[in-house]
Amino acid sequence: MPGTPFVDELVRRLRLDGGPVEVRHGGRQTADVVLHPAALDHPVTLRTSEGELAVAVPRLGADCRDAFWPGSTIDEAGFNVLLVHVDEVVATRDTTEPLRITAGGLQWPR
Repeated sequence: MPGTPFVDELVRRLRLDGGPVEVRHGGRQTADVVLHPAALDHPVTLRTSEGELAVAVPRLGADCRDAFWPGSTIDEAGFNVLLVHVDEVVATRDTTEPLRITAGGLQWPR
């Protein structure tokens, strides 16, 4: 979908793990990104929007780049930490309901 570079980059990075990733674009540049982790018997849906990712990624990157990825751009570091959070949630939490990525980052399920 044109005009969604943050959603597109999220999907590109998720596909690097080799598992299938589907994208369902909605109105107002929203997207459901559906992962199929090998360790789970169900898909995991990340629900977000281009606008929320465009705020979350640089915010997350600014908080961690210098400490963890000093050779990266702020956006690269932001995507890195966001994907670390997704991996942690998939490994440790209930992911049967969609996970939200808001302007504050990944909203962890209880």
